[in-house]
Amino acid sequence: MKKIIISALCFIVLCAGVATAGTIVAMRGDGTVVFIDDQKEKITGRVVTGGVGGSMGALTPDGKRLYVANSSPGQYSVSAIDVEKRSLIKNIQTGPRPAHAYVSPDGKYVGMGHKFSENGKFIIAIIDTYSNMVKHHIALDIENDSYRGVLNPHSTWLRDSRHILVPNWADNVTHVIDAVEGKEVARLQHEGNSHNFDTTDDGKELWVAIDAVEDAAGKKVGCGQLAVYDLKGVFEFKPVTTPKTTLCMKVNSGEPQQGHHLAFTRDGKYAYAANAGGGKGTSVNAFDVKSKKLVAHITAEGKGVGHPFMSPDGKYVVVGQYGANILTFIDAKKHEIVKKLAVGDGKGVQWVAFTKDNKKAFVNNNTDDAVYVVDLKTFKVTNKIITAEKGKFWKSQWHVTNGWYQTYEVVEKYIK
Repeated sequence: MKKIIISALCFIVLCAGVATAGTIVAMRGDGTVVFIDDQKEKITGRVVTGGVGGSMGALTPDGKRLYVANSSPGQYSVSAIDVEKRSLIKNIQTGPRPAHAYVSPDGKYVGMGHKFSENGKFIIAIIDTYSNMVKHHIALDIENDSYRGVLNPHSTWLRDSRHILVPNWADNVTHVIDAVEGKEVARLQHEGNSHNFDTTDDGKELWVAIDAVEDAAGKKVGCGQLAVYDLKGVFEFKPVTTPKTTLCMKVNSGEPQQGHHLAFTRDGKYAYAANAGGGKGTSVNAFDVKSKKLVAHITAEGKGVGHPFMSPDGKYVVVGQYGANILTFIDAKKHEIVKKLAVGDGKGVQWVAFTKDNKKAFVNNNTDDAVYVVDLKTFKVTNKIITAEKGKFWKSQWHVTNGWYQTYEVVEKYIK
């Protein structure tokens, strides 16, 4: 009898394991979030947030909640979504045009800057995920009051889950915010606009992608940079910290300089950085993290390279593009292109979500209003999932993800 019961239990567990699929979350700029079963490759739910421009967001480490920043002009809220129930919890008022919402590693906080100022102040909001209320609303002075552009692209949490790095493009600085106390505790000085961040595996260094070196008027006059900071020194040498070294990106002749995103390979040995070049860039650089030397300059076909995504098995660096439909697969150790794949017909292939088993990649195409499925064994597109509702095509399919991340090119905890 015991054997029969044990066998039955094993059968149930095995069946449950087979039936339980992962979830791809596809965020659209029309205020809709779409959920896709990564095995059946079908839409399983749709949530209307009531906001507009909700094209980027982040999941909590347990996969239960999603936070989406509604970043279009006139928007003021971050949408909190129940992933399991596929329902909107609430819209949280944070500030003018919330930028990319990021969830802390411990899942307690959501932090972000804002694209616009308010009453001449740069606004930073910290949301408590337990209550889904703003814990801290921080307003900082903007020194360069003549600046009229977007103020903030992304923010990134440090591994301590207490400090969040928030770029301020008006002043070419990054504010280091203590989320518990709700105040600035340090500041990083840059030679241009800081765009995104990553920390080394040993926790000793912070690498920052800088769009380009700027002159006093804000004009891009130099190279796209990777600025490397001593992470311990960030808190020791207050109030302003300068990098211990900067690395210039190498680009092709005539290619505009605009460093964009960086990410470390899964083994932590290399830093990959893409030069978006104002939507025209084709250069991808690989730097040795230990020696700080450039080991490869790779030219990706298309234009406007953006994000270097890392496959879960560590084999590939996959780079999407803003101005084309090309996905470039690079060998992460040899630093050589293994495949250039056209994904869809339109342009704007910027985000990739890999299944945990390395068998598939789900890739957005902005202007196609679709998510495409790529077989990672054959490097072929096998399915097209239209995420726009019939008759409501906005050309706005943006961010896709399936787990928690610190740097969104490297998913660390997947949705079950």
